[in-house]
Amino acid sequence: MPSKIDYYGKFRERHFLTFPTLETKRFLLLKCDKNYERNFEELLSDEEINKYTGTEVVNAKEECNIYLEHIDEEYKNKTALNWVIIDKEKCEFTGEIRLYSIDLYSNRCELGYTIVKKNWRKRIATECILRVLNFAFNELYMNKVSALIDMHNIASKRLIKLLGFAEEGILREHYYSFKRKAYITVEVWSMIKKDNEFYTKTLKI
Repeated sequence: MPSKIDYYGKFRERHFLTFPTLETKRFLLLKCDKNYERNFEELLSDEEINKYTGTEVVNAKEECNIYLEHIDEEYKNKTALNWVIIDKEKCEFTGEIRLYSIDLYSNRCELGYTIVKKNWRKRIATECILRVLNFAFNELYMNKVSALIDMHNIASKRLIKLLGFAEEGILREHYYSFKRKAYITVEVWSMIKKDNEFYTKTLKI
């Protein structure tokens, strides 16, 4: 008898033919493309936003173009889905959220997000992460979603724990930061579908 993943595999494939638009109470999650080039230049230029992301920018415009081309290539290869977060009321770019390192064999992926600084502490990440988790587990049929977080990023660790992720371990000195002149240790947090139904019980957006 085919597994659920085998049976529903054709349904999740459609998301790599037509990009999935998602919606929450306050936001639209739309395909990330060159229409938002200026917004991403601003994100990449903000050192405070990128303090814990591992992103080190020399030329924001040039690196923005490279990033957007990379996003497009990942989507074509079925290894990532990147959304821009648009405020429905203000029609305003608010940040990005992504599922990447998608493994359609082992049914796992990683979660990342960036919120425009003026919109911090407005529960935007919470609302959008919950929607993307619902999509990951129930439409992409992922079994596991992981988040790799700089060990000093207290706010992100607090949020991801609140949302039901479990701390899985650490990757010691995982990458080098030129600006911080140090190797950065990251913590691995994860949510496994069978162990945690928080995303379905809490999704009221």
